[in-house]
Amino acid sequence: MTPIERLPALTHEAWLEIDLSALVNNAGVLRRAIPPSARLGLLVKANGYGHGLEMAARAAVVGGADLLIVAALDEGLALRAARMGAAVMVVYPTPPDAVAEAVLADLELSVSGLASTRRLLDAWDRRRESVAGRVLSLHVEVDTGMGRGGVAAESLPELVGLIDRQAAARILGVWSHLANGSDPEVSGEQVRRFDTAMAELRAARGSVPPRHMVATEGIFAATAPAYDMVRVGLGFYGELGVDFRPAAEWSSLAAELRPAMTVKARPVRLESMRTGSPVGYGQEWTAERPSLIATLPIGYSDGWTRAYWPGAAALVRGRLVPLVGRVSMDSVCADVTDVEGVTLDDEVVLLGGQGSERITPNDLARLRHSIPNEVFCAFGQRLPRVYLADGRAVAVSRQADRVERLAGSGW
Repeated sequence: MTPIERLPALTHEAWLEIDLSALVNNAGVLRRAIPPSARLGLLVKANGYGHGLEMAARAAVVGGADLLIVAALDEGLALRAARMGAAVMVVYPTPPDAVAEAVLADLELSVSGLASTRRLLDAWDRRRESVAGRVLSLHVEVDTGMGRGGVAAESLPELVGLIDRQAAARILGVWSHLANGSDPEVSGEQVRRFDTAMAELRAARGSVPPRHMVATEGIFAATAPAYDMVRVGLGFYGELGVDFRPAAEWSSLAAELRPAMTVKARPVRLESMRTGSPVGYGQEWTAERPSLIATLPIGYSDGWTRAYWPGAAALVRGRLVPLVGRVSMDSVCADVTDVEGVTLDDEVVLLGGQGSERITPNDLARLRHSIPNEVFCAFGQRLPRVYLADGRAVAVSRQADRVERLAGSGW
């Protein structure tokens, strides 16, 4: 019996299976990769990198995360609505008018520039009486070379001073982000700028808040210190990136990371095609022999991008088969001619392993000239997420914001 057969009937014949045990394992691996004194922050933004916000967050906490990290206020509020009590950081600036709501939800916010920080503090000054007794908790981003956000290093003492003078506000961290965590020269220069900024802040203030800078690449390429906390995304989901090679001293630990996402579909049509028969828009693929074509109900509206053809494959009964014809909005076709006995009940794997074969996120990332992060995040909400723990189905999500736990699952 396959895991999917233990679930209530799905409303779609293509779905994602998310291995919660793998996520818990990966959090544990990351915990071992950093000093015991450093906090472990795990990113669950962007719907948990496509794995599902709530369940990715639960697995992160079970695995030992000290902090859950999201990009937007709505994501933080969704975690609180799901009764997640863990510390949550919102890394992108929060609209000033929403500051009281964020504080009431006990969310840690980030500020990224003098002008926007003044606006946020002004809004907090006007609204803090409405949440009397609460404190505005902030992380200060400093730009060391990424260029997309953060206060200029020379303005950091001024910005920190604004917060220190603000009633009912506190600084929980100062952070930056590596632009290329696998490059020791680029990262080393950012570390130098960050350390210089910290020294100047200490001279002006007498102390510095907890510092955090590195993510997956910085940890496993050993290009920057862990400081007081790390913020990890891709590694938590079991991947390291296209052509990324960990430093020799971290390679064995990195090998313990386990992929958590599998994408599956069942054929909705199996049809024998004559030689010369076309498949797909534009008739760009035609059968060069009598062929058996399986239509799978996943297309570019689900995140299976048109860039995956030509080149992508699927797994059927443990064998790789080519996907043929242009990807449609709602479907893609597989040539299963060489696999004996395929039926409408077969599970076809488009991402993940089956038998001894595996299709990796990096395989798909290369086809779309991108990174595995985008591969994960592209999978749409129409695809149900089926959550497994120790090989047993424990929950299913038919929409990103609705998780149905199965009886006795413990999740």
